[in-house]
Amino acid sequence: MATIANIRSRVFDAKRVEGSNKILLMLCILFGLSSSLQRFGVFDLVNKGIIGVLCLITLALFCQKPQPKSSFLILSITAMLHVISFAFPISPKEGIATYFMFAFWVLFWLYVLCNVKDFIKIAYDSRQFLQGVMLLWTIVTALSFFLPMCYKLGWGGTRYFTSFTTDSFEIAPVALFMLSLNILLYVLEGNKVRTLLFSVVPLACVFAAGTRTYLVVVAIEFIILLRLMVRSKGAFVTIFLACIVCFVGVASITNIGQKFESATLSNASDMAVFLEVFTNGRSEFWAIDMQAFLASDWFTMLFGHGFSYVYDLNQSEIGMRLYAHNDFINLLLNFGIVGLGVYFAVFLPVLAKIKSRCGLFMCLLFGFMWLFNAFFNMLYVYVVAVIGMGFIAMALLSRDEYAQHD
Repeated sequence: MATIANIRSRVFDAKRVEGSNKILLMLCILFGLSSSLQRFGVFDLVNKGIIGVLCLITLALFCQKPQPKSSFLILSITAMLHVISFAFPISPKEGIATYFMFAFWVLFWLYVLCNVKDFIKIAYDSRQFLQGVMLLWTIVTALSFFLPMCYKLGWGGTRYFTSFTTDSFEIAPVALFMLSLNILLYVLEGNKVRTLLFSVVPLACVFAAGTRTYLVVVAIEFIILLRLMVRSKGAFVTIFLACIVCFVGVASITNIGQKFESATLSNASDMAVFLEVFTNGRSEFWAIDMQAFLASDWFTMLFGHGFSYVYDLNQSEIGMRLYAHNDFINLLLNFGIVGLGVYFAVFLPVLAKIKSRCGLFMCLLFGFMWLFNAFFNMLYVYVVAVIGMGFIAMALLSRDEYAQHD
């Protein structure tokens, strides 16, 4: 009887884990779709709720299935950092999602590191649903290109594409997410024609949105997809070079080309001027933020100044209430050296795993996607982009098990 009870318990636990993974996948997809509709206020509230539930579901999975002891150590340190951060003054001007973003980064990458097979199995079983999501998003977003309300005046007084989001910096991470879902579907099914067709709208989004950082990041993402599709090195190099020419050509005739041109034609002999133009003014407050960190006492250097400090600092120094637009500087100010260490501790093992499974080249591509975005724009605060990066990582780590290449 004890044996039968044990078997029943294991079956129940397996079904519970499967159910939790299915909920996690559906929430990730719902978050991506909801992020596409931020122009409508209710979806902003939906996203804030989903972030909290995502953290809870991921945390529940750690309790339902054995995880490495190191994961629980990292989670304990992360909890401690949040407790310390809440001890500092908190401004009501920050949205509630601010308090979940770093926690989600930690939980999600710990999940990716140890639970790939469970997630991919659920994704494989749900591939018809995922195809429907891709098709629906592609149709709706393609139609939005023809609606005047889906554009916004931006840099240089020109119009940039926002679709049904409120800003071009919202539609670009969504495009990254949808292309990552496309990569995941390709690994699961191997349909090259459909995959290339589904790639058109996400790529069009980043060109029309005018965000230089995401143009580079999504271009690298597309190269990852091409490398999965083209195994021959010679053929891949040829296609890679052709894609570079096409990307440069398209960028030169769209509004985003003006942004690159402004950086290259600025006073190149003055590095400070060049950096300020190239980083869209971010290098100015990066210097201010780093000076503030270096002037901190030992405790705040180690554990940070809390959630609101970076916003208050930039508002007082440059008159704008914004975060650092750089993962590393932002984490140093919010959670200190310990927080930055946790950030690397959950992500770098994923990079190492990709290198082991997929080789150095794929690891470098994925690593460059992360580093370029994290340095010039910020990644961990864009939850939809973090999920997209996770989808790519899990697709790469599973390609030899599920790929059905023609």
